[in-house]
Formats: sequence, C-alpha cells, structure tokens
Amino acid sequence: MDASTLTTTRKQLRGYGASHYLARRLTRSLKPIAKSGNAYVYTLAQVVTAARNYSEQARVQPTTKQILEQMLTQLVSQIDNVVPMLPDVHRTAAGDASRQLLKQMHRTDKAMAELKATVASMGGHER
Repeated sequence: MDASTLTTTRKQLRGYGASHYLARRLTRSLKPIAKSGNAYVYTLAQVVTAARNYSEQARVQPTTKQILEQMLTQLVSQIDNVVPMLPDVHRTAAGDASRQLLKQMHRTDKAMAELKATVASMGGHER
C-alpha cells in the first residue's frame, strides 16, 4: 500500500489528539478524495503536509505544536517507508532469513498502524 492510498478523517484526527478546531483547520484547504458516511476522507500524505505547514506558522501556540508533533508521529508511522531491497546475486540462508524477518516486521508495523487508526476513529488516543 503506498502513501497516496492511506486515508484519514477529521474524526480520526481528533482521536489522535487534535481538537475539533485543529482538525477542521488542518483539513480546510485540502480536497477530500471521498466521503464515508457523513465524513470527508483525506489522504494521509496531504494531512501530514498540512500539519507540518501549520506547525511552522509563527502564531501557533507551543501546546498546539506539541499536539501536532504527537499527531504527526502517529500519522507518519502509518505511511509505509519501506525501501525495496535489491535482489541478491548470491542468495544465502542468512539473507533469506533477514528478508523474511523484515517482511514480518513490516506486517506487524502495518497491523499496529491500522489498530491505531481504528482506535483514533473511535475517539480515543494514546499519550
């Protein structure tokens, strides 16, 4: 799954710790890619960019910046940052084992990110 297909809603942003106002402010200039029930759906990459741009503004309060940083940490963890491995000319047992381990770690990270998104959509967030 690439970063352009990962999505979030304002409700999920509130679940990650953003206030109602902050979630609305971050998504105000974004174009929703879909609608799920009554909620607009935004790409995760767009929301991350908007959050970074908003946190760089001079008038943003320190507590808001802290909330944005915590939220960005959780959102960025959902984006796959897997660097494809180049094929080995000489395959070894250790290389095969490490590839298998990396695949399992990626699956675990992906499952954890999906769980966090589910928790966020239910309205809770981690601290």
